[in-house]
Amino acid sequence: MKLIKCHIENFGKLHDFDYTFLPGLNSIKEENGWGKSTFATFIKSMFYGLPSNNKHSLDENERKKFTPWQGGNYGGNITFEINDKQYRIERFFGKNNSEDTFEIIDVMTGKKSKDFKDNVGEEIFGLDEAAFERSLFIPQKILNSNINESISNKLTKLIQGTTEEFNFEQAVKALEKKRSALYNIKGSGEIQKLESKRDEIIAQINELNVEGGTIADIQKRVDNEDEQIQELIAQQDEVKAKIKQYSKLQEKIANRELFEKLNSQLSSTEAEIKQKQKILNGQITSVVEIDSFIEKSKEIDKNENKLKAFENNYVKERYEKLQKYFEKSIPSVEETKEISENIARLNVLSAPKVNEPAEKTGGGKKKICFLLVIWAVLSLVAGVFTIKPNLTLGVVMFVLGVVLLIGAGFIHLVNMINQKTANNHRADFEKLIKNEEEALRLRGKVEEFLSSYENVDGDYASALNNIVANRNEYNNIKKQLEKEESESKELLNIINEYKGEIENFLSKFVVEGGSDYDKLLLIRQTFIDESKLSELLKGQERELEKFKKDKNFDIDEDVEEENINELQRLERDFQNKIDERREEKAKYISTIGKIQDDISILDDLENEKDNISDCISKLTEELNALKNAKNFLESANDSLSSKFLEPMKNGLNKYLKLITSKNFDNLKLDTDFNISFEEYGKLRDVDYYSKGYKNTIDLCMRLALIDALFDKETPFIILDDPFVNLDESKIENAKEFLKELSKTYQLIYFSCHQTRSLSPEA
Repeated sequence: MKLIKCHIENFGKLHDFDYTFLPGLNSIKEENGWGKSTFATFIKSMFYGLPSNNKHSLDENERKKFTPWQGGNYGGNITFEINDKQYRIERFFGKNNSEDTFEIIDVMTGKKSKDFKDNVGEEIFGLDEAAFERSLFIPQKILNSNINESISNKLTKLIQGTTEEFNFEQAVKALEKKRSALYNIKGSGEIQKLESKRDEIIAQINELNVEGGTIADIQKRVDNEDEQIQELIAQQDEVKAKIKQYSKLQEKIANRELFEKLNSQLSSTEAEIKQKQKILNGQITSVVEIDSFIEKSKEIDKNENKLKAFENNYVKERYEKLQKYFEKSIPSVEETKEISENIARLNVLSAPKVNEPAEKTGGGKKKICFLLVIWAVLSLVAGVFTIKPNLTLGVVMFVLGVVLLIGAGFIHLVNMINQKTANNHRADFEKLIKNEEEALRLRGKVEEFLSSYENVDGDYASALNNIVANRNEYNNIKKQLEKEESESKELLNIINEYKGEIENFLSKFVVEGGSDYDKLLLIRQTFIDESKLSELLKGQERELEKFKKDKNFDIDEDVEEENINELQRLERDFQNKIDERREEKAKYISTIGKIQDDISILDDLENEKDNISDCISKLTEELNALKNAKNFLESANDSLSSKFLEPMKNGLNKYLKLITSKNFDNLKLDTDFNISFEEYGKLRDVDYYSKGYKNTIDLCMRLALIDALFDKETPFIILDDPFVNLDESKIENAKEFLKELSKTYQLIYFSCHQTRSLSPEA
């Protein structure tokens, strides 16, 4: 895999910058501040993008740090080749990831490629961004060569020779997560929760057993309350017997009073019945019959009201006025229609008049027209003869002649129009004379008719409308009066007939005062009341007879009021004490019932305790299995990681020897890739060495790691002035080292000093 070229639109301080990459060594020597680290970060960001975070420190926030100084589009593109195909990545960045854009284009076709997604770096290198920075991206500062999860996964797959995902750390995390879910130091594990619940159940069982032991004592209290209640009931019964004896005497007194009351009610009812019978006078009737006469009385009132309505003075007065209005005669419809047509004709004949035609005036105008023609001819002739000797005068005379001819023609045309108009006026005037004669005749006829009824002041149409309206009203009122007169006769007959029937009916009863209608209502109510009282009397007689049979009216002895009051007080006191004892007894029984309800769940609690214990045993076995599995995985991982050590150690020795020309047989490397050196029988950490040596060791470690990670497709390597801390004696070896390395890898090497720079040809 190799880079071809790139274009930076805007990235940090770099703007509109293009670079073409060589297959091997690409040495870029620029002063500090030019933007070498910016260029290196741009290459990485094309494959991995930029992280979106809110950190304020520029060193920790690349998106903020490399925001274009001059503004504009933030990003660019890079072209690379892999598997004999060229692709171009185009990325532009916003304030956060949601505003970023990404496209990858197949250079051959110019179309979007579906070979890679926006995580193209991970797809190509098999490493996440952090792993890329720990391997292929080599800065000038102190390096971090420790492997992360992504690097470990790739190395594992390479050693196993498989492409399946193997993630030791995730597997260990999953086991640890499951173990923590079962048992942890916080006490929130599933086993711990079950143990806590089991302890609660055991405590509850013990508490219920203690509570159940109190039932016997409470039952004794219940029995004691029963004994006290029985004693109080016996004492209360003695008092009740005395009260009962007193009650019998009181009952006899009450019965006597009730008998007298019933007897009095019966007498009162008999008196009321006699009063009602006096009014009815022994007549046999019914509510239906009485109601029929009441309805006839209502009908009389209704008919009398109708008769009053017929006596409407206004209608009669209006009828009399209209009779006087048509005293001579009532005009027929044909007569009023004829007068209406005469009025319409008269309105047509009363059109505006045409003036009498004037005398002929055309003779004078003809003379003027003749003179103008003569003057025009003379002027034209004069113009013709004077145009040669005097051009101006000739033209003026000629124009004057033309104007005079036009004037003569206009006057002649007007004269012809006036003569035609005068002839038309004469014909209209003769017609008008005839119309006025006819109008005079019609006006006389119309006024003669209208004046018989109305005062005519010239408004013939209004006068005729009044006559027609009054005629219609007269006819309507006449019909109405004739109808009312006929109805009045019928109503009077009905009124007289009903009054006779009602008077005959009322004469049979003893009723005084009031109208016939009121008398009928009184008779009706009296009849109803008499019937009800008769039924009531029968019931009272039956009740009195029954009472006499059932009750005893004899009173043998007197009872003092004070004695019964005291007895009733004693009965209440005994009842209150009995109720108190019963309440206490009920409380004890309720307590026993509650305890029995509580202890009824003991069997369920014992079963639940046993089930939880079984579950704890199973989960404990699962916890032990998880611990064993984690130990096995860690042991297996150490064994697997040890397979990395030999090739990594050989690569590290190889690169260290190329740069330093020394052998490092005393170098040690553990499974976490921590480097140490054995000197004088003791392992010493890298930190014991100088800064230059440490950088050299880290660089070689990175390169050995790259060799291990990429055994097939060789990637590019970015080196950002990694030899800045080397002394001059080692610089030349480092240069030779880079030249040798560029035969295997495409290198993008940044430096800021001539002593550390390299040319591609060197």
